[in-house]
Amino acid sequence: MAAHEGIADILLSKLAEDIETGEQMEALGRTLGFRVADINRYTETNRIEGRVTCKGTRDMLFDWRQTVEPCDQHIRLKQGLIDAKLVMLDSTYLKRTPIIPDISSKKISPSLTVQRCREKLENKYLNQLCKIPMKPWDKSDYAEFKDMHTVVTMVTKDARGQDTKKKEILQGSVADIFSTKVNGRLPARILISAPAGRGKTTAVAKMAYDWVHREKGSALEHLPLLFVVKFRNTSRRTSIGEAIKDQLLSDVDDLTPEGLENFIRENQGICHIVLDGLDEYAGISSSNRSSESNMVSVIRWEEFPECRVLVTTRPHLENFFNQDDLPTVYTKMWIEGFSQESSREYIDKFFASTLNPCPGHGHGLKVYLDDQPLINELVKTPLFCLMVCHLWSEGMLNTETATQTELLDSVNDFLMHHANAKSNSKDKITKEELIEIIRKLGKVALAGLIDDSKKIVFTPHDFRKIPAILDRACALGLLSNITIPTTRLPQSHKTTSTTIEFYHKLVQEHSAGKYLAAKTKKYMLRLNISKLDGLLRNIKANIGDYENLIRFAAGTDNSLCIRIMETLLSNRFLDESERYRILLDCSSETKGTEGNVSSLVQRCVNAESIVLKSPTVYTVVGMQNLPNQLKRQVMTIKFEGSTLTTDVTSGLWCCLESFSMLRTLTISDSSLSFHPSTHELPSVEKLSAERVTSQSYEGLLLSLPGLIHIDITIDDAEKDIPQITACLRRTGGQQLTHIDLTAPPSLPSEKKSVSRETMRGLGFLIREQTKNLQWLRLGWVKCTDEEDLVDLIECCRGVKTMSYVGLHRCGTREGGRLESYLKSLQPSSRGNLSVWLRHVSIAPHCMHFTLSLFLIFICITTAMILILFSIVIFYI
Repeated sequence: MAAHEGIADILLSKLAEDIETGEQMEALGRTLGFRVADINRYTETNRIEGRVTCKGTRDMLFDWRQTVEPCDQHIRLKQGLIDAKLVMLDSTYLKRTPIIPDISSKKISPSLTVQRCREKLENKYLNQLCKIPMKPWDKSDYAEFKDMHTVVTMVTKDARGQDTKKKEILQGSVADIFSTKVNGRLPARILISAPAGRGKTTAVAKMAYDWVHREKGSALEHLPLLFVVKFRNTSRRTSIGEAIKDQLLSDVDDLTPEGLENFIRENQGICHIVLDGLDEYAGISSSNRSSESNMVSVIRWEEFPECRVLVTTRPHLENFFNQDDLPTVYTKMWIEGFSQESSREYIDKFFASTLNPCPGHGHGLKVYLDDQPLINELVKTPLFCLMVCHLWSEGMLNTETATQTELLDSVNDFLMHHANAKSNSKDKITKEELIEIIRKLGKVALAGLIDDSKKIVFTPHDFRKIPAILDRACALGLLSNITIPTTRLPQSHKTTSTTIEFYHKLVQEHSAGKYLAAKTKKYMLRLNISKLDGLLRNIKANIGDYENLIRFAAGTDNSLCIRIMETLLSNRFLDESERYRILLDCSSETKGTEGNVSSLVQRCVNAESIVLKSPTVYTVVGMQNLPNQLKRQVMTIKFEGSTLTTDVTSGLWCCLESFSMLRTLTISDSSLSFHPSTHELPSVEKLSAERVTSQSYEGLLLSLPGLIHIDITIDDAEKDIPQITACLRRTGGQQLTHIDLTAPPSLPSEKKSVSRETMRGLGFLIREQTKNLQWLRLGWVKCTDEEDLVDLIECCRGVKTMSYVGLHRCGTREGGRLESYLKSLQPSSRGNLSVWLRHVSIAPHCMHFTLSLFLIFICITTAMILILFSIVIFYI
């Protein structure tokens, strides 16, 4: 059998029969990458019903096959058998399979083979990429990849390849990113999204680390070449070949970017590419499309379509991947950073491992974080979690610190104290000097952020006017400088290259915000147009790229927050929903919302409604800070295009509890996660939902005990309707007067169909628990048997308040069972229920049964008018 065809069922079944002992099975399981718990489960399956079988072994081999590309299966299994010392079985079943494909000697350039290229990449990754400093004040302390707490989730897809907004946790975290299949296939493109500092770059480094060490069971274990490219080191015109050559293989003189691209194009199956930091790449937002490099073509799946490519970015660029066919091509993943449990566990370990253990300190810190959502959000970043622990242990974190601006100010003070303690010089850094250092660094930081290249990697040339400040900043740990030898510096005789970075991009944005605030405050009294005004005018078309920057500027001074809000209110490039969120996010960093800040927030929120797109924890705090008078005026809240984590949902619901006049909640294109103890919103009477994930309904409906009216557009009738009815049964459903459940006409037929059990569940809810129901409408919900609809009508007739049932294209037909049933009802038994039908037919065909003598005259008159116009036909 040809290796590229994959392993047949019969071969795996026979191999399973010939593995004679449990020890052999366990050894093979380990070499194939299974965890101990999985192997134990397969072993137990081999011992079912008191006898020994090979079923568990066969299941293990079949499950393993699902995780490996067909072209790699023979090679991987052969190597596994050899490593498990099952050489005879290898000889029996895989004798003709080579141990490894003959690719290591392939030439990429005259002097560079695949094997030599791999060695160079391994050396580059181990000595640079995988060395991530954990402490700005200690350059020798690097991240430990074996003890990562990063949580990775994946957005699942439906059968058509469309995102469902439902998330699944990858149990193996970063190790499972490349091995996870979607609809039975390994995705050609993966997008990893996360806010600044959540660990995107660390996750990339972990992938490179696993590849270098051929981590057992990893999808990268047998991959010949992994190219990791940093967008921060590219320009708008840099090609993918130039980026790989310059960043990873600069010392190979006879390698050309074009030659490298041709090699990848001809050998896409043996190469993976990781593109880290799309938000740092100028080419993605360039308006001059004619000057784009093929980097964008790779991202768009136009170049290297069979080569697996992973892209990391901040969330504001996710919309780029919703264009054309990209939603079906890309599998979207999210790095959650530290979970609540992980950060608390880290805090416990920190205070237990210090030289002077102070367990009580750890408890006090956790209590503080529970009360401060913005600081709690920051400790999801491992680096800042560590810093907060150090600040707390040394008494340098004030319990009144509530904003991220203030926290990073405290971190700067902490770095100053550490630098002074280590310095042998009498020339210590003072508080005033620290402020001046931050401001001067901020000028360079701001220039980098607004540069076309979105610069976060600098050179000494950028600091040429402030060399002393550069030295001080490096001593503080605010900046790191790395000098590396190079053999390729065009038009230069230099043999080394020095790069300078802030220890975190958030710190660059904080410094830039502080500088912006200082310059604006200095000149605002004299000039109508300040530094801030000029900046906001220049970035108004893509202000989402600079949200952290303007938050930190707003957090430095309330008057600046007012200026920012005034500009946002007049920004015509922003959707209303995005304008609301950014305004609230900015106000979260201010010290209170008194006076003008409150009045400006009130200007952006009308008297009745708030529309929010992708609210964050900053939005939650901004809403909490709204004046009570404004909260009492809001009657409608709308969430759109949102994936709300448990933390954000809990914060929003806790905040909305104080919106006493809130009556309507509208949610579209969203997924919500609820904690079991999420606050209830008893004032909400109407829920309107469209394209909301099935798992969202349980927490959502349970949190709205006062619902009277629900209007839900469902994505999957057989999943959504049982979920909705089960939740309404738990809440009682006593107050409901209107239920409207509609499937979009464009939904595939199988997504509209419902089983008899589902319809009976809905009927039971109506008959037993909805004592005040007046209106029921089902649209495009297809029943497989009209008898189910007859039962539903019977249940509705049992509710005294019921006046209307509408069934729009629910699988009924002219002259069918339901129509016959309705015609057969005697006037004395009809009650006051009006039933409106629209059959599924080529020509529009509607039927209106009024089960009330009082309404007969109106129905006859309506029917005659409609017949005359040849639009619909009514039968009474």
